[in-house]
Amino acid sequence: MSAGNETRTGRPAVHASAAAKKAAYRAGKARIDYTDTAEIVEKLKETAKSLDCSVNELLQSMVRFAQCNRNWKQLGLFGARKNGVLR
Repeated sequence: MSAGNETRTGRPAVHASAAAKKAAYRAGKARIDYTDTAEIVEKLKETAKSLDCSVNELLQSMVRFAQCNRNWKQLGLFGARKNGVLR
């Protein structure tokens, strides 16, 4: 050890542990449970595979596109409800 290095401590840790770091990361994210028909889910998986991304990344991209390109408050839902279920 060279002279003077004994007193260097580095930057203090932001999180007390790896678990605390993961908890802080998750606290900054919101989670949504998405369910759909098996056919739609398979199509999402196929599309994600062709784009070399995860289904989660594909859905994030699709939602961002939809938010930017449609006035949902004015135009309402896309699709129609049949017996209370969006089709």
